[in-house]
Amino acid sequence: MIEHSSALRFGVMCNRAALQRWQADALKELRDTGHSLVLLITDARSDVKTSRISGFLRRKWSVFLFTFLENRFFNPAARQMTSLEKELAGVAKLSCKVTRRGFSEYFSGEDVTTIESYKPDFILRFGFGIIRGDILDAARYGVWSFHHDDELGYRGGPAGFWEIFSGDPVSGAIMQRLTNRLDGGIILKKGYLKTSMHSYRENLEQLLTVSASWPAQAAGELARNPQAVYPESLTKATVYKVPGNLQMCIFLLKLLRNRMRFHFTKLFLCEDWNSGLVRRPLHEVALGPGLIEDRQVAWLPQPGHGKYYADPSGFIADGGLHVLVEEFSYQTQKAVISDFVLPAAISPALIEPAWKGTSGVLSNENHLSYPFIVESGGNVYCVPESYRSGCVALYRRDPASGQFTREKILLAGVEAVDPTLFFHDGLWWLFFTSRKYSNSHLFIYHSSALAGEYMPHAANPVKTDVRSARPAGSPFVHNGQLYRPSQDCSVTYGGQVVVNRVLKLTVDEFAEERVNAVAPVAGSRYGRGLHTLSPVGEFTLIDGKRYMFNPRSMMHQIMSIITGGGRHV
Repeated sequence: MIEHSSALRFGVMCNRAALQRWQADALKELRDTGHSLVLLITDARSDVKTSRISGFLRRKWSVFLFTFLENRFFNPAARQMTSLEKELAGVAKLSCKVTRRGFSEYFSGEDVTTIESYKPDFILRFGFGIIRGDILDAARYGVWSFHHDDELGYRGGPAGFWEIFSGDPVSGAIMQRLTNRLDGGIILKKGYLKTSMHSYRENLEQLLTVSASWPAQAAGELARNPQAVYPESLTKATVYKVPGNLQMCIFLLKLLRNRMRFHFTKLFLCEDWNSGLVRRPLHEVALGPGLIEDRQVAWLPQPGHGKYYADPSGFIADGGLHVLVEEFSYQTQKAVISDFVLPAAISPALIEPAWKGTSGVLSNENHLSYPFIVESGGNVYCVPESYRSGCVALYRRDPASGQFTREKILLAGVEAVDPTLFFHDGLWWLFFTSRKYSNSHLFIYHSSALAGEYMPHAANPVKTDVRSARPAGSPFVHNGQLYRPSQDCSVTYGGQVVVNRVLKLTVDEFAEERVNAVAPVAGSRYGRGLHTLSPVGEFTLIDGKRYMFNPRSMMHQIMSIITGGGRHV
């Protein structure tokens, strides 16, 4: 029986003792989490110097425009070379020559035997070409390689390029254990990000930066569960190549159009949200046909120019149906939590309910949003988004005044976006995304008690997917199954709500699958987005988005450009 510890041994394939910044970050995170770099496998060919004349003669002029622009304008900071001479001092080095057969490269039997003698658990491939043969089994968990595209749609390369060319709103990336089948590796990590249509450099930067943390995550998962089973890629997607000069001219025109559209939208159009009540229970809305008609929604009264209501969450108390919302002001660029009340016995046939609103039932010096309601022990609590304060706090409602006061800080030192707290299978679960990757990286914490202490999930971030990571309201149980609403931000922020069935939720594992999508309200002036589904009694709370011109928003964007700031998440 093989003994497994929490730390793994690994080797790195590279061209020399210098790596791109994202690769260096991956090594640093591996070592910071306790894993040991035991061998540096360098490519002997990188030691051979070529003259400028030779390089000029071998240049492929049919793709000259791409290679010229890539090196001078498209090269992201994540690809800047970083010397690791000091960091790698003392690490064994092995210079290897490979034999090329067709498009594949093979290591000699002698080199493979030498590599095996270091007993690596895995090898990171940051150099060489398409490798095959015995080297793929020289480490217990094989050779790990990156492909910075969604392999189901884009094989080949360049990384992150063809998504912009094709107008694909999502860019993917994988880290796989290589097999002898080309592009048929075992997928260890996979993620999806929103394509940065207006900037190829930015799109590539995010793909490289996000994937830098994957080796440490995968190593941690295998250390905890050496028998983990991962899916194999069965892609038959088109193999893309470096774009020719004519394709690059077309690409540059598309990039210019996308950039003009991006800046025009950012400067002249702002999001305007409103919240409403649907006279159907949550499970019917979330698991139904995915369509909500405007006649089914009782919208809150329009707050007036310069404000909006979003992120509704509700409860029934004091003989009334309460709806808490984010009340955002474009003038102050800050939101407070407001409370709208209806009679608890609201009739499903009531067309225009008389909302009674109270502004600022929860407010402080920071921006507050997403007032998620939790009911426990006869008390009503609220966990608002307050990432600017760097914590997740629990607030309790005073029935006499209707105000919320802070009960306890549940998590400190985190910039949590849309924190969602619920009880399931004997534990309290706290889901949120991080401010840095607010639409794509899902984190989970858990506790045996509502007030904490909350511990991080072993696999954080448990999911990287702009289409279904960010919370979008209340998880719920229907017919014994746990479901989680999430935001699809691939095309636009809060574009629609994706409903996921949770397959596994333990302190070590998490898995879910998409089962439905709920589109923005049909026939409504708020039909450009939907990013909340929450229950209140037998009804469902939603919100909707439209775009409009707002001079206060425009002035804020201008000041943000001047000062380098930005608006709220």
